[in-house]
Amino acid sequence: MNLSILHLCLVTHIGKTPLPQYTNFLKKAISGGVTCIQLREKTRDYNELYVVAKTLQKFLRPLKIPLIINDHIEIAKAVDADGVHLGQNDLSPYLARKILGPDKIIGWSVESLTDVVKANNIDAIDYIGASAIFPSKSKPNCKMIWGLEGLSKIVNITGHPIMAIGGINKNNIGSVINRGASGAAVIGAIHDYPDALEAAKDLSLAIKICMEDRDSATQNKVSLS
Repeated sequence: MNLSILHLCLVTHIGKTPLPQYTNFLKKAISGGVTCIQLREKTRDYNELYVVAKTLQKFLRPLKIPLIINDHIEIAKAVDADGVHLGQNDLSPYLARKILGPDKIIGWSVESLTDVVKANNIDAIDYIGASAIFPSKSKPNCKMIWGLEGLSKIVNITGHPIMAIGGINKNNIGSVINRGASGAAVIGAIHDYPDALEAAKDLSLAIKICMEDRDSATQNKVSLS
C-alpha cells in the first residue's frame, strides 16, 4: 500500500446534503490535499448506503482517490471500493481479506495496547486506526482517548502504519504526525469550515511540513550513527 494514501483522510458527513452538492464539496477538499475518502454514515440503512457508495466511487475513481467503506465489507465488495475500515466489533480482518481479495486496503481500529499487539500478528491488516487521539463529537462513546503520549506508545509497539483518528484539526495535526502517525482522518476540520479547499490546504500543508521535518531528523540520525 502506498502510505501517501493515508496522509489526509476525509471521513464523510453527508447528512441531508444532496449528493451532487456533496461531491462538489469533496472535489474542493481533494483539490486542497485530501488523499482518501472514508464513507461513514451511521444513520443510513444498507440500501441508502449502497447508493451513496456507488455514487462516490463513480466520482472518485477518475480522480484516483481511494474510497474506504466504514464497517460494511459487503458494500465495499459490491461497489468495488478500494478498501474497508473495521472496528473491534465488526467482521474480522481475515474475513474481509478473504472477501475483498489481496489488493484492497484494510484498516483496523485499535482501542487498547492489547489490540495494538494483536494487530501485529494479523497480516490481513494494511494499517491501524488509533481511535480516538483527542475527544471528538463524532465518537462520543469512544472507549479510549489516547492522547499524544498514547500515540507514542502505539508507534513504539506497532508494526503497521497508523492513521490517527478523533478530534484532529489544523492546530494539532502537526503534533500527531510528529509523534509518528502516517496520516490522520478528519471530519469537522474540513466539514465545519466554509471553504473546504482552504481547510484541506491548511491540514495538508501542516502534514507535509511535519513529515519533511521528521524525515530529515531520521536521515540525520542515520548519518550520525
